[in-house]
Amino acid sequence: MDMHHPLKVYEKELSDLQALVLELGNLALSQLTKAINTFEENNPENAEAIIETDKKVNDLEREVDKMSLMIITKMEPKAGDLRYVLTASKIASDIERIADYAKSIAKKGKRGFAEEHVQHLGYVQHMGQELTAMLSSILEAFKDLSVEKALDVWHSDSNVDALFKEGVSGMKNCVEAEDLEGKGFISLLFTMRCLERVGDHITNIAEHIYFIKYAEFFGGKK
Repeated sequence: MDMHHPLKVYEKELSDLQALVLELGNLALSQLTKAINTFEENNPENAEAIIETDKKVNDLEREVDKMSLMIITKMEPKAGDLRYVLTASKIASDIERIADYAKSIAKKGKRGFAEEHVQHLGYVQHMGQELTAMLSSILEAFKDLSVEKALDVWHSDSNVDALFKEGVSGMKNCVEAEDLEGKGFISLLFTMRCLERVGDHITNIAEHIYFIKYAEFFGGKK
């Protein structure tokens, strides 16, 4: 078939859209991984690089929106393809928010935190490990349009929520015990809250994949 045939052009546009969303997702994954490491290491230089790279994240999200609009107006997709195109923009928006949280974590890493609170980094590290694995898996699920993979990721967010609650409870006990350095926990609590929100956006992506496949909203409960 001629590569300029309308069907081939249409398939290429959809493939390019998927590739762009995955590029955005992999960049956000890199940003998140680096931000967690930067927070742990109190590395201002790495933090600055993450903040600067966030501009590229925003540019990619805008490219996804432009390409989605172009496909809709030019190709007039129907049914499943239309759901895919519309939902790709929503997924890009969730990915951009994940990168925003990575930037916020990097900023906290740039400022640093009190040395005596290093032992509490375990909460951030464990949440970070869970979330980077979840984000990597949800990108694979989007690539394969695998609802099974997406729902596995969706359910695993309960581990992140449990770690967040455990961390908040542990730090609260320290503050209530009149720990004079209690204020030093603010950066850790803020970072854990950012990570908890990253988990929420990843589950949003899982729900978007479900919608693409079944044309209905996922009604699961954690």
